[in-house]
Amino acid sequence: MHLEIERYLRHGQSTGWVDATVRHYRIELVGMIAFLRRRGCRRLADVLPADLDAYMQHLLDIGRAQRSRVHIAETIRRFFRWLQDGGRLVTCPARTLPVPEDGKAPLPQDPLSEGEVQAIFDSFPRGTVTDLRNCCILELLYGCGLRRAECVALDVDDIDLTRRTLHVRQGKGSQDRLMPVMQTALAAVKDYLAVRIQLVQGVDNGALFIASQSGRRLGAISIAQLFRALRKARGPDAPWLHPHLLRHSIAVHLLRRGADIRYIQQFLGHSCLDTTKIYLRLVPGHLKKDYDAAMPEFAIGLVTASPQVPEHHDSPV
Repeated sequence: MHLEIERYLRHGQSTGWVDATVRHYRIELVGMIAFLRRRGCRRLADVLPADLDAYMQHLLDIGRAQRSRVHIAETIRRFFRWLQDGGRLVTCPARTLPVPEDGKAPLPQDPLSEGEVQAIFDSFPRGTVTDLRNCCILELLYGCGLRRAECVALDVDDIDLTRRTLHVRQGKGSQDRLMPVMQTALAAVKDYLAVRIQLVQGVDNGALFIASQSGRRLGAISIAQLFRALRKARGPDAPWLHPHLLRHSIAVHLLRRGADIRYIQQFLGHSCLDTTKIYLRLVPGHLKKDYDAAMPEFAIGLVTASPQVPEHHDSPV
């Protein structure tokens, strides 16, 4: 069973899956296999629909979030469908596997207000090279709605200071996108680039963000450490701060100022509009009501609005 999983993952890599996707699918499928073995399955041909139903119930019983269970169910269905299409299974036991729905999909964490975001940036120190680097990271995570992996993968050449654009290469789903850079984020980039060379040790490989100790490209762990320090400074009563919260927040801020849902989809790099539409449930007032009343029009991109510009952190629209 593990051999078939590895074959499936190699197939996915050949079609363009990024390393993070392969890693997540492996964890999900290996977890399924461990459960199936405990139920007496030794080959994938032994697996019955009842076995997979029991696994989904097991995930619910141990407290896995709905969104996680939905993703795992979809992964399992694709895996077994691939096995059947390739002639490795006569029937697909996951064909009728129900995607576990518990009502509405859970909302993302409440976004930070624009004032809270501004307070974070205003209070951030800028006295050292590392401070300027970290400030630049925060500005881009928020102002460009970057994922953590997209942020650490940036190269110096990915930013065009003249055109105020940032090129995200090989984002989630291997998708590239060209992002506008807000004026405040652009200023942070310029401040950091002026001193970045001080962090480089040996040959400069062109990475935008450099680790202060190794002199090499900054890793995702360093981003986690940065946010751990921010959470400690903000105190236990402050909202739990993490990179994706900044991404959630900019999406909601743009929607509140009238940005079209399809612009937000492109801005965040979502391959599916349904992923983006959940943010509309975080937007109070007439915009959400208009969305609920005009669902078909939103789905085909006919409803548009002219976004307004936030007061300080200028909108990337």
